[in-house]
Amino acid sequence: MLFSIQCLFAETRLSELSLGYQEKIETQSINGAWFLLIPFVVVGIAMICYKIADHAPMTMNAPNLLLHELCRAHKLSGSGRRMLERIADEAQLEQPATMFLGPLHFEAAVEKAGRTIKYDRRHQTLIGMLRRTLFSEQPKTIA
Repeated sequence: MLFSIQCLFAETRLSELSLGYQEKIETQSINGAWFLLIPFVVVGIAMICYKIADHAPMTMNAPNLLLHELCRAHKLSGSGRRMLERIADEAQLEQPATMFLGPLHFEAAVEKAGRTIKYDRRHQTLIGMLRRTLFSEQPKTIA
């Protein structure tokens, strides 16, 4: 008997037991606007991430960075770059790149640094090479 009651309830719907009960069917469907909104949000987040990653670095006063960039632009060797750095340090130049402005600036820095550095033959040869590389008249080409 107990088994028959369980079967009765198992096969009976709630609407059949009560006349006032009405089943409400709610459908859950994704609105079409979400299909348009989600790609825009994803693209917007990607653009913001790109802008953050692609921002220009902060400007800082780094005199040696400018010297290194000028040495690279003039295709100077490592020994030439180190010699220019040593001359700039001994001459106590605030901006070492001023040596690239012209032969007079370069010679003044070499002379001022010569008061503390004793130039040997190797140093003099390297300074001559730097002088020729930086200030000799070469045909200018646009790369």
